[in-house]
Amino acid sequence: MKQSIQWHGIPTKEMRPYRKYINREHPGYCGTYVSAVMIHYMVQSQRQYSLSMPLLLSALKGVVDLRLPYIGTYARDLVSGMNELLDEDIYQAHWRYHHRGFIQEKLNNTSPLPIIVGTLSLFGSSYGNHWLLAYAYGYNSDGKLYYKCYDNHGKIDAVIPASQLAVIVWLERKEQIDKRI
Repeated sequence: MKQSIQWHGIPTKEMRPYRKYINREHPGYCGTYVSAVMIHYMVQSQRQYSLSMPLLLSALKGVVDLRLPYIGTYARDLVSGMNELLDEDIYQAHWRYHHRGFIQEKLNNTSPLPIIVGTLSLFGSSYGNHWLLAYAYGYNSDGKLYYKCYDNHGKIDAVIPASQLAVIVWLERKEQIDKRI
């Protein structure tokens, strides 16, 4: 990425603790890693609780990536696994097909949470079909939208074009859901 982009959302420095969480297993558990980082970030930033990332990764692996007898995960797998783990919590996971404006709106909140984004090889993603965690967005000088992400391969500042996304998963407070109903 040669063009300068002004980023909005969560500062990159807040993602630094997650750089060491690298998905090294094959076939890979990218859904587990991004779900764990998203929940861990929520607990650390919204509640100031201490939470073990290795324990969280272990707990989520069983309910996200290993629950069903197929390789890989769909958005519903991430959502059902996180909601099972969060159970009585005030946060609930949701998914939808990527919609421009939605991620930017969430990252512009006063206390934003990162959002899981699913890329597709069909859309030209160098990651192929993969889950990443977007925490900032920006536009280049041509007006093209990009997201800055934790990629669970060792980068916390991976930049991906919005055009490569298919699905998003996010956490929302249950009280916000109740207000919409």
